[in-house]
Parts: sequence; structure tokens; C-alpha cells
Amino acid sequence: MKKKRTRLRGTKTAAKSEQKKLMSRIKELKKNPEILIPKTPSGSQAEKIYSNVLKEMILAKEQYENPPSFFSSLMGNKVKDPLAKAYGSTLTVLDSGAPVMAIARFPHGEVNYVMRGRGISKEKLIGIQNYHNRLWVRFAHLDYVKKYKFFMYVLDKGIICSGTSPKYPKILWDEACNSLKIRKGDEDKHGIIIYCKSLGEVAILPVKKVSKSKDNSYSHFLRNQVAFEQDIDFEISVRTYLSKIISEIPDNLFSDYLKGVSSDSDLWNKIIEYQKDEVKLLDKQYFIMANNLVSKDEVISKISTNKIDQAIIEDILKEYKDSIVLENFTLSAFTKYTWNDAGREIVNRIDPTKVDGYNGENSLEILRELYNKIVRESLTSDYPRFKSLSEPLNLIDNVVRMLKSGEKEMAIKSIESLSSNNNMTKSISWAALMCLSATSSRAWKYSKEEQALGKSLEALVRKLIDSSPSEYLEVLEDISTSIGLGNKLEII
Repeated sequence: MKKKRTRLRGTKTAAKSEQKKLMSRIKELKKNPEILIPKTPSGSQAEKIYSNVLKEMILAKEQYENPPSFFSSLMGNKVKDPLAKAYGSTLTVLDSGAPVMAIARFPHGEVNYVMRGRGISKEKLIGIQNYHNRLWVRFAHLDYVKKYKFFMYVLDKGIICSGTSPKYPKILWDEACNSLKIRKGDEDKHGIIIYCKSLGEVAILPVKKVSKSKDNSYSHFLRNQVAFEQDIDFEISVRTYLSKIISEIPDNLFSDYLKGVSSDSDLWNKIIEYQKDEVKLLDKQYFIMANNLVSKDEVISKISTNKIDQAIIEDILKEYKDSIVLENFTLSAFTKYTWNDAGREIVNRIDPTKVDGYNGENSLEILRELYNKIVRESLTSDYPRFKSLSEPLNLIDNVVRMLKSGEKEMAIKSIESLSSNNNMTKSISWAALMCLSATSSRAWKYSKEEQALGKSLEALVRKLIDSSPSEYLEVLEDISTSIGLGNKLEII
């Protein structure tokens, strides 16, 4: 019957290549135990502590090479330091090899090591046997960091211990900035700002990077630092487009980010939302639209396309005195946001019957319907109105009145929507389109004769568009004469 092999849970049979690499590392440790000792400032407490650790490691090495007799082991010097004990136990792997390795699992990965010695710290064995790895080597020193509140920095070529005061290495700072592909300095830039006190360096994570980032970029600066208080050497702040208004940010908003459980975008959005809420509480009125701080004039110019929309916005802002915070920078969103405090009151004054027609989404339609007639009539009230006009003259009269109301697009649409076989009407239409620089893609609708006559009327139509109320009748009569309809128009 075949004999069954038993194996402890969490162990595996090591591949020959893994055994070979481990044995090579342990031989190097035996030859030079100082590999495990951090560089320390001269005369510091850290130097004294690690000098004693090294002495005990050398003692552990001597006792491995020349095992003491039973009596000597009872009466002679004993290795007391935990790191030195783990070092001595690791050297015994050279005698037996490493056919079986244990597997330790941590949040940041798995690591293999050989269990040796009774009561020897697993973490120290991992750190000693994997001293070549920047992540695992720190495990050998965690107890010293906790006990003495040391600051350690893991470099490619060993560990630096600055003692009880942080002294972040420039090489680690550059490494973190390069890995994040961010600029250092640039004090005026918006974004997440990381300041290292001991180094006196500033790194800016720009808005373009942090607004959608699922990474915690701050952790890149802590990755190779081992410290009892990891954040003590750093200051994290956020500068947004609202920071000139709301500069003070509560510390608790940074807590999850400092712990590494929230991303750059989580922090950025949390700060922006806090600032927006604070802006709403201020006595002064501000306009925040699509994550930009804008002026009152910019609100009017950017979301109004004609004089009717402009009049709606101006009248709402006369009523609405609080700050306005909008994600969508549109007139529809603006009128919906201000409906209860302004739009509703304005509509109620003009036509109370229209208020009940509001369904939660149609505030702009209601306001435009009311203002369309009011504003257009007010803007063209000084211009003469006519009792009866022929089709060509009626077309150009309506088009010009729309243009004087700031409705260029509507004027062009009215020309396009007119279905007429009247050559004069089509020639007047072509002349108007030429004045509005809107002939491209529409020429196929007009014959060469209609385009030619329209071109001859262009100057008169342009003059009508630019005319004052006192000039309007005379210019329209000149157009009427030019198309053979006489020069007498009857005013209402």
C-alpha cells in the first residue's frame, strides 16, 4: 500500500528554482548580515538600536557556525533580539534546504517563506528571507517602527531609517511623481495638492487626472514609507474653482482618502459638493454652472440665443437672489431650477391661467410662449405696421421683425418653411438668405433667374434689416417698387 504524504495547510512543495534562489539569498545573508540593517543618522537613537541588533545577528551567526555545548548554551550569551533570532533560524535552512515553503497571504499579495524556529515571528522570517523585495523586506522591521516610532524608507538599494523624525528621500518623491506622471510644484494649479513637509516639495494632481481617477494617488507616496504615523509628514489639500470663495475644508472630508479607502475622484467630488452647499448658504449671489464659476453677464450670454431668452433670464434674476448651482448649463435647466422662487411668480403676473400648465419639465416652454409675443412686440413696437401686404413684402417684413427681435434662426426657418411658387417671393427669400450668409446647401431650391433678381435686391434688403423705425416705410416701399408692386403701402 502506497504511503500517503501529509502536508500542513498553507504550505507547498517548492520548485527547484525557488529553492535555489532562496538558498542563494540566505548564503548572501550569512556572508553579510548588514544587508538587513537600515542606514541610520550618525549618533542617533536608531543607530544605537540597530548597532545592537547587528551585534546580536553576528552572535546568532557565530552560534550557527559553532553550536555551543549544552552547558555553554545554558550559561553563555544568548540571542535576545527578535530579528537576530529570526536571522539565526533562517541560517538553518542552509543545512536542510527548503523543500516545503509556507504561503502567507496579505491584502497586497502572497509571499513564500520557510518556517524555522519555535516562537519565531512569521513576519520577521518573511522579511529576512525576502530581503530583495521592497514590499516584504519591511516586515522584518515593523516591530521597531511601532516600538520606537521610527520612520523608514525602502529603496531599491536598501532601507533608510531617519529615526523618530521623518526625512523623506528625494529619490522616492521623484519615483512617486514619475509613476503618476504628474508635475511637481505649480502652486496656482487646481487639483489635489500633496505637500511633503520634511522634503519641502509640492505635487499637484491636476483636475483632468483626479476628476475621473479610480486610483488613490496619495498611496503612491506612502508605498515605500514605513512609519507609525504615516500621514504626519504630509499635508493633503484640494484647490478647486470654488476655493477662492470657500477655502476652509473640514478635516473629516479627507479621512477616507488618507486611509486609502477612497479614490482621487471620490475626494475631488466630495470637496466640490461641500463647497457648492456652502456657497448656497452665503448672502452674496454666485452662479456655478457645469462646474464653473461664472458671472451674471456670462449666464445671460451663454444660455440665451436671442433677445426673448435674454429677457426671460434678466427678469428671473431680478426675482431670484440666491446662488444658482447647475450641472447642466442650459436655459431649460436654469428656468426649472428657478421656477418656484421666480419663474412661477413672473408667469402668474403675466397670465395666471398658464401657471397650472406646469408639469415639472416645461417651464421654458411656458415662459417662451408668454415672452415671445411681449418681447417681439416691444422690440418692434416703433416700426410701422401695414394693413395689407403682398406675399413677397409680407415675407420680408416678418423676417426683418424676427431679426430685430434677435431670432436669426427662426427667421431662416420661416424662409425655408414657406411654400410658394411666386418668383418674386423666392427672389426676396434669396436676397434675405444672402444677407444672413445662409445660402449654402439651399441654392438648389432657387432658379438662376430667382437668384439673379435676389442678388439685385440684396442691398435694399440689407438696408431694411439695418433700418431705424423712421426709415423702415421708405425702404420697404423701395423694395416694393423694385419688384413692380408700386410704392404706396398703407399703414395701420
